[in-house]
Amino acid sequence: MKLARIVLRLSAVPFAVVGVAFLIRPEDMASWVGVSLGSATADADVRAVYGGLQLGCAALLFGAAANRDWVRAGVHAQLALYGGLAAARFLSMAIVGLPSAFGIALHAGELVGLFCGALAWWTLRDAHEP
Repeated sequence: MKLARIVLRLSAVPFAVVGVAFLIRPEDMASWVGVSLGSATADADVRAVYGGLQLGCAALLFGAAANRDWVRAGVHAQLALYGGLAAARFLSMAIVGLPSAFGIALHAGELVGLFCGALAWWTLRDAHEP
């Protein structure tokens, strides 16, 4: 249970950092991945999806780590979040090719998060605790 809670907390941090950064500096952050914001609608959408949603994911993972009854569900959520990100990047690579070094670094981080989530799930699978 202890490892799972640590993994949940560590997995929440990138979501929190990215979320805050996109809320505060959406245009600068979007430019790192080659996206330009040309309207108030684009700005609002980027702040919502890359800012607000990321912060919501962080809150979910931090909350699950803080409540023993939520740890298992939190690990499943962590696997779904990091698995979804990693799978989407794999799909993108298959369709349009390799991204920049920054994109590869993001993908590597997602794969590490996925591996850590799998390890946390493995340690919980036979545990008798909630």
